[in-house]
Amino acid sequence: MSSKLFDHWGGIITVKLQGARPEKIINMALARGIFLWDVKKEQDFMSFRIRSSGYDALKSLADEHAYSVEVLHRRGLPFMKSTIKRRLAFLGGALGFILALYILSSFVWFINVKGNERIDDKEILDAAQRYGVYQGAAKWNFSRSDAEEAILREIKDLTYIKIDIRGVKAHIEVVEKIIPGDEIKGPCNLLASQAGVIEEIIVLDGQARVKEGDAVAKGDLLISGLVIPEANPYMPPEASHTLNPYLVRARGIVKARVWIEGYGECSFYQESRVFTGRKEHRIYLDTPWNEFKIFGDDKIEFTLYQSSEKINIINTPWGCFQLSKVLLQEERLEKKQYTEDEARQIAEKKALEILQKKLDKSETISHPKIEVLSAPSESVMRVKAAVEIIREIAQTKPIKEGENGN
Repeated sequence: MSSKLFDHWGGIITVKLQGARPEKIINMALARGIFLWDVKKEQDFMSFRIRSSGYDALKSLADEHAYSVEVLHRRGLPFMKSTIKRRLAFLGGALGFILALYILSSFVWFINVKGNERIDDKEILDAAQRYGVYQGAAKWNFSRSDAEEAILREIKDLTYIKIDIRGVKAHIEVVEKIIPGDEIKGPCNLLASQAGVIEEIIVLDGQARVKEGDAVAKGDLLISGLVIPEANPYMPPEASHTLNPYLVRARGIVKARVWIEGYGECSFYQESRVFTGRKEHRIYLDTPWNEFKIFGDDKIEFTLYQSSEKINIINTPWGCFQLSKVLLQEERLEKKQYTEDEARQIAEKKALEILQKKLDKSETISHPKIEVLSAPSESVMRVKAAVEIIREIAQTKPIKEGENGN
């Protein structure tokens, strides 16, 4: 048992000895004190085991007499050292990687904000940074509840905020205060917000100053907040003297037929820049100590190109790190000539797009009227698109003190 343990401690090699008379080498090895065992005779070679300490002597003896020695297998502690070293290196690397992940996961590297419409992301992020929540912030350096309360106190237009940390990401969810509109509670008139022809008028309070079919301009009085009572012919004359004008908050519905227009144009000869497909990339790393170029050449091979840059900024306890990725796309000038029909289609499309932007979400373009404005000799096709719709045109205007409401 102790002998086997000693052999494994020193290392065992299984050897293949090939030559004319391999027994000769074995006998010479035994005579020189080289210990061999498990000797097996094959067709043209012999195999046996030998201690690693005697292998060099056996190899020298075999080479001296022109015999071939081949190692079939190695076993024992000396031959496990390299394996153990490799596995220890792998284990150490794995532990180091896990430790690095753990350390990196203890910081906030990404922050996003959702739920805000009026308040800018930057205002929320700046406030969060002042209370410890920023890119590169250690999670143990801030309290979410304290940061939430502080941000609510600082940004008055917020009614709710929640900071949720998931891994290396911080999700900031906010709810903005609902600001009530400037509702007019005192006396007021209803004026036309735009020109049109009255289609429908319903007076809920006040006195109508227009009727269906009337053409009105922007700012014309539609429903007056000054009510002038009319004398009743069946009332006694002395009673009519007590009917005095009074002011009310004019209310009602006034719909008019209005024209909405859009303008578009297209040149018959156009020069545009198109991509050729060739690209160049640049990557730069800006650290608190210096700026480094990681990838790309300084010389730009393109004469005409478009440049775009994507920047990632990470704030760490050691400073701000900025990774910039620059994309250069080569362009070439392309000249194109449009026919009259093609130019008209493009100009008409632009006019309809502008027209659509002037409509409310509930309004659609139906049977638009297209009018060509340019002369045949002009180099530009100009088109006007117009559509007739019915919409509410009444807008409220307060009656100031001293005004009569007419």
